[in-house]
Amino acid sequence: MTPEELKGFEERQAEMQQTRDLFDLICSRLNLKYGEFFGFRDTRGFAVLNIYNDQGNKTRALKVSQTAEVLIDTHKYHSVYQSNTKRNILFFSELRDRPDGYNTTRKGVLDENFEVLLPAQYDSLRDINEDSFLATIDDYAGILNSRFEIIIPLKFREIEYNETLKIFKAREQIIKEEEEEEEEESSIYRIFDQNGMLVNTLEYGLVNFANSPSFYTVYDIGSFCSDYVDPTVMIGRQGLLDQNFKTIIPPLYDLIFKGEKFILAYEERNAEVGRDYGAKEAEGSECYYTLDGGKWGAFDHGGSLIIPFEYSWIGQTLKDDLFLINPSGLMYYYQGEQEDGAWYVKDGLWGLINSKNEIMVEPIYRHYQLYDSKIIFFNRQSADYRILDTEDALTIHL
Repeated sequence: MTPEELKGFEERQAEMQQTRDLFDLICSRLNLKYGEFFGFRDTRGFAVLNIYNDQGNKTRALKVSQTAEVLIDTHKYHSVYQSNTKRNILFFSELRDRPDGYNTTRKGVLDENFEVLLPAQYDSLRDINEDSFLATIDDYAGILNSRFEIIIPLKFREIEYNETLKIFKAREQIIKEEEEEEEEESSIYRIFDQNGMLVNTLEYGLVNFANSPSFYTVYDIGSFCSDYVDPTVMIGRQGLLDQNFKTIIPPLYDLIFKGEKFILAYEERNAEVGRDYGAKEAEGSECYYTLDGGKWGAFDHGGSLIIPFEYSWIGQTLKDDLFLINPSGLMYYYQGEQEDGAWYVKDGLWGLINSKNEIMVEPIYRHYQLYDSKIIFFNRQSADYRILDTEDALTIHL
């Protein structure tokens, strides 16, 4: 733990202890027990308590000083709460009756004296960055500014904020009527700046921020696909845009992984799918399958192809311009129980190339071990992965 991390940890521990001491005092003075209320400490020096099912099914909301003096005591609100980030703003909810007989809540904002700043008119309301709020009504989302003015209308299915680019990505749902009266859902993505001004429009089935927050992954598939991508199905037609929406990688590929200097891409082509759950690599898996026939290549960040699509596997090393290659291995997907899935390769022979696709180590080795400062290529290993042919092993220092 670095000194900065240790300092932050100690500050959080001290804050938690101060909060616990305050609520111990409040429980003692107000004759309350933990579990009878939900509460929090506001950064402005007071605590808020919600005591549910008080006077029937009402909620008793209290504002309490640091000396456990009750400053406000009201039954006007269903709940008073705060967000994890905006800890000097009070949100509240009110019960609303629905025609079907079920109760629901609407959310709004209070000042520190429990006076209404924004009426309870939204199904959900939370801060999405320091100056903006994400609001929804009937599953449609929009953005409010710090004055609670609508700057992005509530007509989008999802809105995501990118802290690095300082922009909002909003998905507008488009329903297309197909033949035989069937409907197909498509999408248009609107990109807005922090003031709600439209910056760009992207007509793709799915637009995600890539693993680098300065890039977008796009799927040119014509119809909407959920942000959750089923790992057993490759969507295909995947590409990459830069922060100015310039196409870096055209939407033609099945997998894309961005590194510090280079981008790896995979073409599934006519790869055959195998589902041999009896394979050694499938042990303990929830999802396992192989792809035989696709190829990997690599681009630089300018979108130029630097390594042609001719390898069954390309892996990045700890040195940006060196790549592990396996021209003939079998790629497989493995997801363990309650784990995220990932792609691997088995069999075949390993070698090493540079970013000019020049062979540094011929692909003649069955195994390799990658360390911070070196790679060892070898052909024989024990059951516990010890190198057995050390005399014939090849070590490449990074």
